[in-house]
Amino acid sequence: MFKVVRDTRKVRAEAMTGKNRFEFCCLQAIVIVTLAVAAAPKTLQCQNSHELTTVREVRALTPDQASEARPVHLKGVVTVLSGWKTSFFFQDATSGISVNRLSDSPPLQPGQKVELRGVTGPGMFAPLVIEHSVSILGPGKMPRARLFDTGQLAGGKQDSQWLAIKGIVRSAVVKPAWGRSVLFLEVDMGGGTLVTARVHDFSQADLHLLPGATVTIQGVCGTVFNDKRQFVGLRLFVSNLDQVKIEKPAPADPFGIPVRSLGSLLQFNSGEGAISQIKVRGVVTYFDPGQGLYIQDGQQGLFIQTGQVTPVALGSQLEVVGYPASGRYSPKLEDAVFRVVGPPTLLAPLPRAASDMILTNDGFSSAPYDSVLVQLKGRLIEEFPRANEDLLLFQAGTSVFTARLARTEQNHRALTKGSFLSISGVCAANTDEAHEARSFEILLRSPADLVVVERAPWWTASHAAWVVALLVIVVLAMTVWIAFVQRQAALHTLTLTDPLTGIYNRRGFLLLAEQQWQLALHRHTGFLLFYIDVDEFKKINDALGHKEGDLALQTVAELLRECFRKTDIIGRLGGDEFAVTAIDAPENSRTVLEQRLAKTVQQINEKSGRPYHLSLSVGILICDSSLGVLPIEDLLGRADALMYEQKRNRQMHGI
Repeated sequence: MFKVVRDTRKVRAEAMTGKNRFEFCCLQAIVIVTLAVAAAPKTLQCQNSHELTTVREVRALTPDQASEARPVHLKGVVTVLSGWKTSFFFQDATSGISVNRLSDSPPLQPGQKVELRGVTGPGMFAPLVIEHSVSILGPGKMPRARLFDTGQLAGGKQDSQWLAIKGIVRSAVVKPAWGRSVLFLEVDMGGGTLVTARVHDFSQADLHLLPGATVTIQGVCGTVFNDKRQFVGLRLFVSNLDQVKIEKPAPADPFGIPVRSLGSLLQFNSGEGAISQIKVRGVVTYFDPGQGLYIQDGQQGLFIQTGQVTPVALGSQLEVVGYPASGRYSPKLEDAVFRVVGPPTLLAPLPRAASDMILTNDGFSSAPYDSVLVQLKGRLIEEFPRANEDLLLFQAGTSVFTARLARTEQNHRALTKGSFLSISGVCAANTDEAHEARSFEILLRSPADLVVVERAPWWTASHAAWVVALLVIVVLAMTVWIAFVQRQAALHTLTLTDPLTGIYNRRGFLLLAEQQWQLALHRHTGFLLFYIDVDEFKKINDALGHKEGDLALQTVAELLRECFRKTDIIGRLGGDEFAVTAIDAPENSRTVLEQRLAKTVQQINEKSGRPYHLSLSVGILICDSSLGVLPIEDLLGRADALMYEQKRNRQMHGI
């Protein structure tokens, strides 16, 4: 028997990324629920015949109560069309609410006074109205838009309400949404709160005035939520640019503000810090077009998040204007623009030991060279080729770290495991949930950043015969060298490999998976995390002995190698528990992988001739930025919980 639990929590808060795929799925679910309610028998819709006549009464219902399809009769004004088919937001004298429509007759416009009949629905976050009929009564009076701050909006308390916000426009981008072009304004309200305002009607000629301007925006407060009805973020639905009032124009020259030092960002300031752009200056040490770049001034480095793709050479002197924000360890600049102010002057990387990258002092960890161009030395342990990059694993003393190099046909370089190299690149520290520096990686600019200092050992047993015949001294030297190589191999095996199955042990898996997780967060990508448990393994050990149990574990490791790619990370976490990260796997590949695992297990059981059938329980977690900045061990905990939930359900049903 083979069962898999799937994790569907794939939410990307539109306020952070502008790519809320979950929003589309939620609204599909709303439409399905709406159609089901509309088709239900009248006796079901009238379980509670008391007609609700104010929005406040509807919003006071619990989800279970709202699911009873209680009759609604309301009069009020259309505030904003949501943009999803013909649905809209509605407000009466008591409150505002979202309305789902089953038709587009009559067509509605913001500001119209309407009479609305329908039934209640639970919604995906707050109660809503499912419209059965709507009548236009004439022009209405829009409610007063009260100005709200970030604290008043927290938790989604003002969902569906007509209100106003004030902040600085970070960016203004036109993108398709629900079949039409929509203007997305990223508005910084201060205190780390970003709100995405969706403007439906706009003129392209006015867009250049918005970035950097302080604005007051009137609209309906929307929420971003997950599949557990929990608040994730904020957004604003706006009819047109007339509801976006520029309070303070953007600076005519964004580069006209004073230069700040890289080390002064986000330091303690006892005064009230206003939302504002800052300007910094430095030399380019790393550039990833469309994603960002690193600059350095002296021994201070800074990551710049920018969508500007203007090509710049390494060593170029830049002025950068952007908004300071917390990064993985050091601050960064977001929504930044840059310009070249000086000719290229290549910086020499700072020679340091790998052990200097993460330090611990009096219980606190630090990464003193985060975002700085450094030069380290280490021995190549493993190379993991990807479609668009090479991931290299190095060891220097007790320090283990990774280096990343963007892969193209022109710059791919084959390296031999065991080689001792000099590695130059930008240090990027990784942190845990408490923001403590735990590991680091090196971002390589080109193959020239890898210099072989000492090639991998060439000695093999086949050379021994003629070497022994030449000189006894060489034999002694060979013995010493082989012992050294064996000690190194044993150290490597003990450190990263499970001796029973030959796959990565818990330490090796956590190390590589954590590096992959940090990269996914940085690049806004994801991967599938499998948590696998051998069912009834204790019975195999007790009834047939530990030798048969060890054989079962080796069989599981072998079938995982067969089902997954060589580039995927496979590990034994301990006992009968395994884990796999399916890297660069599209979401729809889950079904293929599930079927492949099930088929392989079935084939093994048919051919093995053993007195028991191998059975696996599997939990699958989609790992992306919607889960937040969590350590890999927390992700494993979630996948483990999914696996045990499936196992319990199967036991309850006797499967």
